[in-house]
Amino acid sequence: MENDAKRKSPPKILIVDDISINVGILENIIQAEGYESLCALSVQEALGIMDETMPDLILSDYSMPGMNGLEFCRLLKSNPRTRKIPFIFITVADSREDKKAAFMAGAVDFIPKPFEPVEVIMRVNNQLNSFRIRQEMEDYNRMMHKMVSEQKKHMDKERQNILLALAGVIEKRSVHGARNMERIGENCRVLAQSLQLVPEYEMQVTDDFVETIGIAARLHDIGRIVTPDNPVEDENISGENTREFQMKHTAEGAQILKEISEGGIDSHFLDMAIVIAGYHHAKWDGTGCPENVSGEQIPLAARITALINDFDLLLGRKYGGGQNPVEESVKAINAASGTYYDPGIVRVFNKILKRLRTE
Repeated sequence: MENDAKRKSPPKILIVDDISINVGILENIIQAEGYESLCALSVQEALGIMDETMPDLILSDYSMPGMNGLEFCRLLKSNPRTRKIPFIFITVADSREDKKAAFMAGAVDFIPKPFEPVEVIMRVNNQLNSFRIRQEMEDYNRMMHKMVSEQKKHMDKERQNILLALAGVIEKRSVHGARNMERIGENCRVLAQSLQLVPEYEMQVTDDFVETIGIAARLHDIGRIVTPDNPVEDENISGENTREFQMKHTAEGAQILKEISEGGIDSHFLDMAIVIAGYHHAKWDGTGCPENVSGEQIPLAARITALINDFDLLLGRKYGGGQNPVEESVKAINAASGTYYDPGIVRVFNKILKRLRTE
């Protein structure tokens, strides 16, 4: 609206020359064409005018006492607020060196003295039209960028809803009782957010990473949809079934999500979910699934989800009936630091326990 109003009013032309008669001549030519003139006899006076009223185009003498036209042009082009204003030199100078310096400083044209009204108006009109077209293109590009961004947000929301629906299916499918996938996702998000403050993780854990893991982590057990649960459990701290079952449901889970992605649902949420589904049973010491994947070879999103998922399982299944389920679960997590879990993540986990959902 502001740009539309500006275009409906006559363009403002700032004339800067230390010789008043030159200013008067240009002012008459400009006003006769229907433009509004702003006049200054020095660069300092011109800068004062620009503090109050921003011109659409500047006509400036090349040689003036104090700050000259070349320095004035460089000053304006160094300022984001004024760099786009077309700058035309008015001068008797016609040397190749002067013109090169002027164009290098950011000038768009020259008007020679003495002034020829037709030439003045022609050059002014050309630059104003070019400036208007550039402004319209910038406005159009901003509008298109906004439309694309809004469309992308809408598509991302639809994709999130599909993934969340899948997470709901997983939760109902679990033979271990109700699993709150929303709680696991939220705790992963909180833990990831806290890792942003730790130097060894801050470069990997962006704001987008934090928001994405809150959704993607809920899909870590999607392989259970097609993998029959094995009621036989070993002494694994995670409380999962046999190693064979772990290997199968992580591979199946990653494959399911890859097929969804190949089917047209392409998103950064899905990309992270594939990684988490495939690696959330990997162990820091390399004894988990997939085999021989250890330490920082395990994707960070999977390391975070592994810890939070096991914490949730311990709370509900192993220590859920005890007097201090949180305390016992935390002890078990710490006992496996450096073997099953990334010790750096465990340290942060211990510091933020009060922020994690446990019910």
